[in-house]
Amino acid sequence: MADEMDDRDLKNNDVKSTLVAWRESVDRHAERPDWFWARQRALVSSRMQQSRTRRFPTLAWAGIAATVAVGIALIVPGDKPAHVTPPTTTPNHELRAQISDHELMQGLEETMNSGVPDALQPASTLEQAMEQANTAVTTSKVKESR
Repeated sequence: MADEMDDRDLKNNDVKSTLVAWRESVDRHAERPDWFWARQRALVSSRMQQSRTRRFPTLAWAGIAATVAVGIALIVPGDKPAHVTPPTTTPNHELRAQISDHELMQGLEETMNSGVPDALQPASTLEQAMEQANTAVTTSKVKESR
C-alpha cells in the first residue's frame, strides 16, 4: 500500500513539474516586444480588409451567374406543348321564359315595396314571430308585477 502511495506521489509530482515547465514556456513566449504586437495587429487588420474586398466580388459573381441562368432558361426554347385549339361549340341558346314588360315592371315594383329581398323573406317572417312572442312575454310580466 505504501508502494502505491509512492507511485501516486511520483505521478502527481511529474504532472506538477510538467505543468510548471509549460507555464514558464508560455510566459516566455508571451513576453514579446511592443513592435511584435504592433506587427500582429497590422497583419490582422490587413487580412480583415482583404476578406471584405474579396467577399463583394464573390457575391457579385453569384448574382450575375444567377441572372444569366434565368435569362438562358427563358430564351432557350424547351418542349412546348402542342397547340390545342379549343373545340368549336355551337352556341347554346338558353330557353328563357318570355314575360311581358308589364309583368316585369310589376315584379320590380313588388320587390321594391317589400323592403326585404326574396332570399331574406323567411328571416323576416321569423323576426315578426319572435317580436310577437317577446311582446307577449313582456305584457304577461307587466301584468304579474301589478
